[in-house]
Amino acid sequence: MLCEKCHQKPATVHMQQFVNGTKTEMHLCHDCSVQIEAPISIDALFNGLLGSIMSMSAEAKPGGHFSRVKSEPCPTCGMTFEGFKACGGKLGCEACYRVFSRELGAILKNVQASMKHEGKFPQKFGQEMFRKKEAGRLRSLMQKVIEEENFEEAARLRDEIRSLETEEL
Repeated sequence: MLCEKCHQKPATVHMQQFVNGTKTEMHLCHDCSVQIEAPISIDALFNGLLGSIMSMSAEAKPGGHFSRVKSEPCPTCGMTFEGFKACGGKLGCEACYRVFSRELGAILKNVQASMKHEGKFPQKFGQEMFRKKEAGRLRSLMQKVIEEENFEEAARLRDEIRSLETEEL
């Protein structure tokens, strides 16, 4: 699709505007979009998105509606949850994580669908790290099985651990 203004370059900026219930769309190249309106910074987009998510995620009522959460200020730095939302999602100190844990939990569930951070590994090293982690999990499971005197299962786990440790990439 070509730019609707210069009709020469490919359109890379797609803008939608709602005025009095009427939707208008513009498809512009970067140069024309800068001339029409000041470019939107990534920070402004991120803070706007984060603010939207935080305002939605306060606390769900059983009926599916959200209610506003009135939280106490952090005893260490004095920041309130409303202040956290107003400054673009930056907490004041490490104690804020504990103080606002309930509110932050709701936000994290909306953003990443889980409260547990799994992390990422580069693909080259990911398989090796997975094998080490899995071998450690199997070792602790093997200890429990040995304590229960289930030696057949312990032998199976031992063989699985050896297989993981000798496996080549």
